[in-house]
Amino acid sequence: MIRFSVLAGLFVAALLLFAAPQPARAAYPCPGGPGPGEVQVGVSGGSHGVAAVPVCERSGGGGGDGGGGGVYYAFGSVAFHADADDVWMAGNWNNADTARREALAACNRDMGGGCASIGDWNNSSMTIIRDSQGGLWNGWNGQGGASRKRVLAECSSKQLLPCEILHSFGADKRRYSPRPTARKLYASAAWVYGEGYDGRLYIASGHRSVGAANDAALAACAAASASRCRIAAGVGNGVIQPFKSNSDTNVVAERTAKRGAEAAQADCKRRAGKCQIQRAYDSRIPGAFVHDFNAAAAK
Repeated sequence: MIRFSVLAGLFVAALLLFAAPQPARAAYPCPGGPGPGEVQVGVSGGSHGVAAVPVCERSGGGGGDGGGGGVYYAFGSVAFHADADDVWMAGNWNNADTARREALAACNRDMGGGCASIGDWNNSSMTIIRDSQGGLWNGWNGQGGASRKRVLAECSSKQLLPCEILHSFGADKRRYSPRPTARKLYASAAWVYGEGYDGRLYIASGHRSVGAANDAALAACAAASASRCRIAAGVGNGVIQPFKSNSDTNVVAERTAKRGAEAAQADCKRRAGKCQIQRAYDSRIPGAFVHDFNAAAAK
């Protein structure tokens, strides 16, 4: 992985496979976990019914067995939960298995189970990146940080603003746990798709799961219109930001109201349109809202 979670179409939860800059160091699936001379840099799948498969790169030395020859290897590991917008890290262990077990245990204690590992590494560091919908990505900083740079660029290419760097953990850091527990609350926005569009956005916020937010938004839209409804945007622990570019209506999901307004402005600039930023809806504030693009005043 990752993106560790997000909403239908916009909520995608998946960590990525990363290829290193040299073909000889390309990332590859390692179902049994890292072996001698390997470092786990992420997983593919691992959410929404997709089985997680570890992804490794050659580390150029240092093995999953703790190494040898008098060289000390500090191992770190990061765990995540699909409904959390932060991670749990354990490090400064002399083997990958212990680091992974400690990170998973901390995550499962806080979240009540359901956590998964996103990667183990030794004698280097791992960067955690967050996207606009609250999804998390990871990039290994070994080999000059090529994986981290590649992942940050890939994450940022899928949205209007650059993705945010959340953490960079050295393998010798003992532990990190989010406080308070970063359990997501989700919001979804639905609108009439195609013929029958009524210029309104139906928003359901404060839900504990992606599916519940989607269902509530689509039900509100369907109750107000006989036309076909579709999810327009969704976010976990963030905001739904409606806006107009000239007469065109649009919506974007972002982490904060500030970033939502900046993303809307970036979209308007790309379209060479006059921008009208309207009210933002926070996913952490429970409610059912009908946003009328044509009646809303600019912020």
